[in-house]
Amino acid sequence: MTPRVCILAATLVVVMAIVAAGSEQQAPVFKSGVDLVALDVTVVDKDGKPIEGLKAADFVVTLNGKPGIVRQMDYLTYGGAPSSEVTVAARETSNVAPAAAKASRGGRVIVLLIDDLAAKVTEGKMLLIAAERILNTLDLGDMVGLATTSGLGPVISPTRDRAAVLAVLKSRGVLGRKEDITAPFMITVPEALDFERGMNIYGSSSAFIRRECAIAGFGEGCGEMVGSAARRLARDTLHRSAMQLRAYAEVIAALKPAPDPRIVIALSTGVAPAADDYVGLAPVARAAAEAGVRFYALTEVGDMADVSMAGAPGLLPQDDRPYARKFENSFLTAGVQTVAAAAGGEAWRVVGQADRFFKRIISETSGVYRLGVETTASIATSRLLDAKVSVKRAGVTVRANRHAVMPSAAAAPVDIDAALRTRLASGGVAFGVPIALATSVRRDPAGVELQLGVNIQMPANVAAPLVAMFAIVDQAGKIVNAGRQPVPSAEAGEDYQLAFPIGVAPGAYRLRFAVADAAGNIGSVEQSVDARLARLGAVSVSDLVTTWSDADGKRRFLALETVPATATSMRAFLELYQEAGSPSLEVRFVVLKAGESAAVLEETRTPLPEGTALAAGIDIPVGTLGSGSYTLRATVVEAGVETGTVTTSFRKQ
Repeated sequence: MTPRVCILAATLVVVMAIVAAGSEQQAPVFKSGVDLVALDVTVVDKDGKPIEGLKAADFVVTLNGKPGIVRQMDYLTYGGAPSSEVTVAARETSNVAPAAAKASRGGRVIVLLIDDLAAKVTEGKMLLIAAERILNTLDLGDMVGLATTSGLGPVISPTRDRAAVLAVLKSRGVLGRKEDITAPFMITVPEALDFERGMNIYGSSSAFIRRECAIAGFGEGCGEMVGSAARRLARDTLHRSAMQLRAYAEVIAALKPAPDPRIVIALSTGVAPAADDYVGLAPVARAAAEAGVRFYALTEVGDMADVSMAGAPGLLPQDDRPYARKFENSFLTAGVQTVAAAAGGEAWRVVGQADRFFKRIISETSGVYRLGVETTASIATSRLLDAKVSVKRAGVTVRANRHAVMPSAAAAPVDIDAALRTRLASGGVAFGVPIALATSVRRDPAGVELQLGVNIQMPANVAAPLVAMFAIVDQAGKIVNAGRQPVPSAEAGEDYQLAFPIGVAPGAYRLRFAVADAAGNIGSVEQSVDARLARLGAVSVSDLVTTWSDADGKRRFLALETVPATATSMRAFLELYQEAGSPSLEVRFVVLKAGESAAVLEETRTPLPEGTALAAGIDIPVGTLGSGSYTLRATVVEAGVETGTVTTSFRKQ
């Protein structure tokens, strides 16, 4: 391994260890009585939009040439999936999916791999500019990193800090390192490789030698000079190509510990094959399969797009420099396309602006089918299997790695704490344990900060004991508060209830909560939190907080908007934070049924002191309400004048 690639690999291994919070993710494992090989498959339409709703029977899979049967299938969405968002007014969310076939998993890990080994100083600028523009269009949960194939350029650990990535893209540290070693002659890579391999040797009459000598006018001895330059270029090209492929493989492998999905977007001017069979592709393909990486590449065509392949008038094509340059461009971009295909991805030749290709990659990677394919140990000659996947549907593109990984004979023990930390680091939603989460914001009675009240509900049939953790993430993607929360045992037949406060400074955050049950299944939710008190006139107010009780009179937090059928009453209250000299205050509570204008209940309360705040609340006899959706409004009135309203909603079963 060359020193430059050593630097690259060592740096990225450290980088990805940080991303994964010290826990290496295992390849997806499906539990069943037979070995199931996990395959991640992308199916997109002509515009790159994921195709949803496919069934297991729609997929045709072969492993080592033998048909495989799809026994299990999930459809996972990434990057701003609606089910990972939250209705801000209600401050509640849940990972109980309306359709079990679709699972939202939050953001992606995207590494921009700048192929500076292949580019001259002036090349690839348009690709970098397009990358700059695309940064702010990514989902807030996406993490973006940067590396170079030489290992001499900047390296950025995948981060949600867009400004840090943008600063590097604009810096002078990202530049091409390929030198022109054939001046004053113009010799292309295909010409040099053919000449070195003895495929086009005719002495001084070789086409490119004749062309260059005619232009240079050096006379006797020119052919030897051009041939010597061609041999230098051929040797340099083979060395550079080997380094490029090694760097691709090592960057892909270094991503293995990162949260799924892992995406590499290479920005390159091309790769020359080391030989006709593309020696060096195997490590790239193996690394992509082992690490579960989706590999894409963009190559900048530039001014060569307008050059005719017919040659200049009066000249044979091989005697025309522009023709030779365009052929070289096609030759090198074909090499990148072959690398991408080996890694289960795609490469595009970019003419003009590359924004549309970046957008397509982001679109394609937002939805993936995870297949569990039945196989037997008898087909395996090694841990890696040759995999082919197609879909019984016309007009779609299917992308999958050419290799699949056989499941291990014995899965390594899972460190639950490490698995939960990894889940919190990646964000998004996991469905191993059903969770309902709601939050409310109020002033911290013991300090000047705010208090984010977190309330969790999980069904009684989840296997105890439960291990739970939370994380508060700021807008820069930094975890500012995190911890482990004990989960009280549930009473017989009752759901688990967990409530705890988190102190936060005013601002916008994302709250992540993850829990593991006794079997190691993990559930998680993520919710946007606007930790700021609403200002209504002369006072600030908390969120509306609701609880319910049944015949036993025990109060339970309403974690979901649905009030249980057994509930007999519901209580709602609002805290007000009054400054000195504020006028008299009242709170008018109104309950409205959806589609009706007449109030079901309307009461006015005078706030009463409760600690350092004022509080006003009402009891709602939900046992007597008809089924349907309701809106609860709390309007603050100062000296007879309405100053604002806080609302929430609930549904009666």
